[in-house]
Amino acid sequence: MTGSPWLTALAGAALGALAGWLSRAALKRVLRASDPVFYSVFAGGIFARLLLLIAAVWQLRRESYTIIVLFIAPMIVVQMFFEVFPLKHGPKSDT
Repeated sequence: MTGSPWLTALAGAALGALAGWLSRAALKRVLRASDPVFYSVFAGGIFARLLLLIAAVWQLRRESYTIIVLFIAPMIVVQMFFEVFPLKHGPKSDT
């Protein structure tokens, strides 16, 4: 994974895409559920992504800081891309 900077960034982006997609799929599945269920899945997704970030840094702890940043930055940016667009077909409100 740390053979080249581009490969490191691509691996981080791929892991971020997987984590973002799984989080979004879980939220979409419970979108119409009750508030406690929705918020528990929401909080669980945040903690899961945080644990994934910690695990990635732990795996790269012997690498240089440049490699760690090249892996983590695309991972975080790609995860945030999945949060930019709102989920469709949510509960309708009369506001």
